[in-house]
Amino acid sequence: MSFEINARTILLGLLGHPVAHSVSPYLQNKLAEACGLNQRYMAFDIADEEALEDAVWGGYAMGVKGFNVTVPYKKAVMEYLDEIDPIAQKIGAVNTLKWTDSGWHGYNTDMPGLLRALAYDGVEIKGKNVVLIGAGGAANAALCAALEGGTARVLILNRTVAKAEELAAQFAKEYPFIPIACMGMRDDFCGFMEGFSNEWIALQTTSVGMHPDVNGLPVASDEFYKLLSVGYDIIFNPKETAFMKRTKAHGGRAFNGLRMLLFQGIRSYEIWNDVSISDEIAGEILKGMEAAIVK
Repeated sequence: MSFEINARTILLGLLGHPVAHSVSPYLQNKLAEACGLNQRYMAFDIADEEALEDAVWGGYAMGVKGFNVTVPYKKAVMEYLDEIDPIAQKIGAVNTLKWTDSGWHGYNTDMPGLLRALAYDGVEIKGKNVVLIGAGGAANAALCAALEGGTARVLILNRTVAKAEELAAQFAKEYPFIPIACMGMRDDFCGFMEGFSNEWIALQTTSVGMHPDVNGLPVASDEFYKLLSVGYDIIFNPKETAFMKRTKAHGGRAFNGLRMLLFQGIRSYEIWNDVSISDEIAGEILKGMEAAIVK
């Protein structure tokens, strides 16, 4: 079902810079059609942070039902919110705004999006060992997902150990009974991993291997990949990254980040409209996304 834009059309949108490459309009407009709701979603390129406040409050004044927020504004937007969801507080970033009578409410859907993507692919985090590759912005949500999912332990691998330790400290007080270790790429991380299990789930959160540098590997050691039962890469272009190929070559299952992208967007839509999107609808939209953007 589709609607022509009219005086009753409800507006949703994306705030970020740049946004011309975003697939969020495709995803969100498909969800509106699937739910039979007269809504349209647009991407708004906010070129500098000084204009962010105007965009946020201008949208509120016009009754925009909700915004997604992408780089580089996921942290900066938090100062304009009336209320922030506890998960978003833990992660320290907001990617979804919902209009309310009292002001904007902020959420982070990256974490639940990742957990639902893993479940969709039959990957169980609870009680398993997780190795997190990277300690940048995307790693926050991935670490939160692992901890919320009930992982047995986490190892954070990063070129700069101090940055990994900073990330670990951010979550240690909230999850005191789950050990979080931090190591550098030159450390004996394989020896550490072998001391616990030869089946780890790797969450790859760096940009290494993204198109066009498709041959990049975040971890070079073959011994590392032999220890993985699952390798999950947040990159979705190319469809199969070098990290995924190496994981499969050593007997592990591997997945790209397109489902995470899908389910974080679905969670935003569910928040805005108080609806529940089935896996069946998600699967149909996923097919269109794969055809449109994955190389």
